Amino acid sequence: MEFLAKGVLWLDRWMCRALDGFTIIVAGILLVLLNYAVFARFILNRSVSWGEELPAHTLAMLTFIGAAYLTRTNEHLGFDSVARSFNLGVQRLLAIVNQLLMASFGAMMFWYGGKAALSFAGRSLISLDLPMILFRGALPVGGALIVAICLVRLVALIMGRINPDELMPEGDG
Repeated sequence: MEFLAKGVLWLDRWMCRALDGFTIIVAGILLVLLNYAVFARFILNRSVSWGEELPAHTLAMLTFIGAAYLTRTNEHLGFDSVARSFNLGVQRLLAIVNQLLMASFGAMMFWYGGKAALSFAGRSLISLDLPMILFRGALPVGGALIVAICLVRLVALIMGRINPDELMPEGDG
């Protein structure tokens, strides 16, 4: 059992680093794309064909993977000030219910986002020859990551391995 716990902790740390890296890289790409589009339009007086489409799809991708990142870092929306007012047993129950609800939401993102993403298979962006599924696939990937994060936390909560207070934003204590 201890081997499994260490494996889950290793996977959690790896996933957190991967989400950190992905978020930083995609946000940087978005920053460069938007700044270049503005520079080309107003300084060079030559608009780029992808000036709206590529940044919009990149932002959508960042949003859905970012939802998993926020789930992992406990910065998603919540009513933690209310939860903190209860005793530890009620906090644990609320945290379990919260993880179940978030996992359900992630599962819906995965299922319906996957269906939507697959409907764009074989299609490319209008302005560039990039497959749309590259961007639309972020919705089911983000949903799957949310499910994985929530399930690991759910098991840890049930086993008493983590305190419900650890799943609340740090600044609200």
